[in-house]
Amino acid sequence: MLKKKIWIPITIVVALLAVLLIVLFFFIKKDNNEQTFYAKVIEINDTSVLVEPIEGEPERTNNAKISFNITNLEKIDAKVGDVVQITYSGYVMLSYPAQITAISWEKASDFEQDDSLKDYKPVIYLYPEKETQVSVSLMLDGRLTCTYPKYGKGWEVTAFPDGTLIDNKGKTYNYLYWEGETFAQYDLSKGFCIKGEDTAAFLEAALDKLGLTRREANEFIVYWLPLMEQNPYNIISFQGEIYTDAAQLDVTPAPDTLIRVFMAWQKSDEFVEIPQQEFIALERKGFTVVEWGGTEIKIKS
Repeated sequence: MLKKKIWIPITIVVALLAVLLIVLFFFIKKDNNEQTFYAKVIEINDTSVLVEPIEGEPERTNNAKISFNITNLEKIDAKVGDVVQITYSGYVMLSYPAQITAISWEKASDFEQDDSLKDYKPVIYLYPEKETQVSVSLMLDGRLTCTYPKYGKGWEVTAFPDGTLIDNKGKTYNYLYWEGETFAQYDLSKGFCIKGEDTAAFLEAALDKLGLTRREANEFIVYWLPLMEQNPYNIISFQGEIYTDAAQLDVTPAPDTLIRVFMAWQKSDEFVEIPQQEFIALERKGFTVVEWGGTEIKIKS
């Protein structure tokens, strides 16, 4: 006896596979136990909150945003930019944004201070020995909040020995600019405590020792001085690996000389005795890349 073949239309097969995939991938994490993670608040409205898990959290998948309902949760004094601790049960549902069933949320005590999320103001200068196509990318432990020219997947520019940069649209720039946020914790245990009125003179001398040209130092000082010179004192510390690890810079072709100057500072109402830093300036040779930036570490109220 011949067996009768059963033919299933290809459209039905595709539909069944699609349903199966949805079932398999509808949840990116399945666990009926309670889970807790830290996240930065992106948006708050009357019934829900949108957050971005911080670096290192399992819920941070492809930088996905997560939304949850707060209708039945205790009200807390949270605002956009705060880091919160969220406890949820069940699943993280794969959607955009992802969804969770939150049990509770509270401001994260480990990140309550205003200086846990840093705003940077770095600019990057490129000085090749001849006209060169240069690619620059930034691997930030956090997120970019502003770039000029637009960062996209990185910067692609034609660089000239005098520092002039031209993008693919023919627009000219003096440098690459970015701002961002990270969870780097800067160290003020060594540095300088300078009277506000002496800040300009101190920065002129320090930046020269750190290898900045007069033009670069001038642009640095013009940016930061208005925020510092009226303070009684400023505690100033130039950061090293803490900064470069949090904001890794990749330049192609690789520079012969890379100078990165990043200042962390804090207002002080009185003189503070701290061990002084020593500066070692790099000699500029060949293709030179220079970056300067800084952040104010605000005093906790």
